[in-house]
Order: sequence, then structure tokens, then C-alpha cells
Amino acid sequence: MRTRFLDSLTNAEVTAYLERNDLIFLPVGTVEMHGEMPLGCEHVLPLAFAQRMAEETDGLVLPHLVYFYPGATAIGRGTISISPATGAAYLNEVCGALLRQGFKRQVLLTAHGPAHTTLSQVTREFFEETRCPIMYLDLGKQFDLVEAKGGEADFNKMIWGAYHLLGRLDEIPADQKPVERAPLPEQVAKMHKARVEVGHFYSQETHHGWWPEKEMTEADRLARAKEGAQQIELVIESMDPKSLVQDLRNLDDYLHQEVWPRYGERLP
Repeated sequence: MRTRFLDSLTNAEVTAYLERNDLIFLPVGTVEMHGEMPLGCEHVLPLAFAQRMAEETDGLVLPHLVYFYPGATAIGRGTISISPATGAAYLNEVCGALLRQGFKRQVLLTAHGPAHTTLSQVTREFFEETRCPIMYLDLGKQFDLVEAKGGEADFNKMIWGAYHLLGRLDEIPADQKPVERAPLPEQVAKMHKARVEVGHFYSQETHHGWWPEKEMTEADRLARAKEGAQQIELVIESMDPKSLVQDLRNLDDYLHQEVWPRYGERLP
């Protein structure tokens, strides 16, 4: 195909695609402060994953899903804060529109930690409304699985790799300066360590995001981007996208063959 991005295809091309497949990836991100990185970097990361997964599975990608709940970064002047409920309602509409057009297999993916407050709600409520299972793929958990096997899946390096894979590396500022980061307040650090979920905001901009440890040359920048791209490929290989999307189809078949015939009349 000319491109995997839905919005760059013609209507005739999408129609032809839907005659052979029904798979679409929805990379969900944020616009928020992230150190010396562009505000949209946490959308660019899942966008690159979505493109590679679509290439591996003959899927399409729906881009531009960027304005969602950011979490504790609302103190940043560049952060756009959308409530989880508002974001979930919007995504539910998007998924419904895609389903009506024939996209039965939908994969929502993100690496943004607080996104689960939005996406978990969407996947469950959409399923109960439509009886069509869609997938929420938490890339952060996939990174953890790779590192548990001895591989490297560095979140910030992979952001650089994502910009590189998408041909957008020049969007990352070239004059980045090292910054002394403020330690997390004890009250927040304890919560992070305990892995509990609480509402909070950061008190310093350096509490979130990435800054270089030293001034980077052009060669340093390219090397970091290529390393991040290699790590993305490692995660993709570990996930096995073809099996993942086939599992989604198998689940749908199981529901139609085993569950709805027995209990369909009294289930949502």
C-alpha cells in the first residue's frame, strides 16, 4: 500500500482494503510537557509502533489521537488537560464510527502511564455496547516483558527511535542543554515506589520528561535515534503482532460460537 495511515488514503483505497481485511490500530497519546522533547512525543511513540505493527499485519493506522488525559503534568504551560471521561466518550464515538465502516478488529495502543484511566473504560464499555471486542495494548507492559527477558526497552530512547522511524527526527530540538533535575517530593516518590494509584500533580517541570546528560552532537543524536529504533523492533518481535491480532479474531469467534448462543439474551 502507498501508506498505512487512514487519513492519507483515498476513500476508494480504504474501500478496497476493507474487502480483504478489517484491522486498524489507534495510537493514543497526549500533548504534555516532556523535558526537552516535543509536547506530542508520547503520541509519536505509539504512532511508530502502530505503523510497524500495521506493516506486519496488513492493518491500517488512525493517527492524530493526541488530546487525552495527561496526568500529573498539568503544571506545564504546553500541557493540554482532558478528563478521562471526556476522552473515553470521544474514543467510544471514534471506535463506533470505525466499526460501522467495517473495522471489526481495533487495537488501541499507548505507552502513556495514566492512559489506562481512559482506555480500560473504553474497551470494556464499547464491548458491552456493541458485543465487538477491541484491544487495549499497554506498550509499557510490553517494555517490561522485554526487559524481564534481558533485553533493553528504554522508554526515552524509543521515543527518539520513533521520530527516526517516522522521518521526523528534525522535530526534536537540536540545541538541547543538560538540566539538573529536581528530585520527586517524598510524598509522590513513596506512591510511585508502592505502585499505587492516586491523583497528584508535579511541583517542578523537571519532575517529568527527558533531558540530555551532556550536550549532544549530531552524531550522538543519530546514534541515540537508531538505538531507540532497534529497541522498538525488539519489542515488536517480542509481541508477535500477527499472533496478537489473530487472538483478537479468535476471541470474537469464541464469543459468537460459545457465549452469545447460551447467554446472549441476558448479557449487556
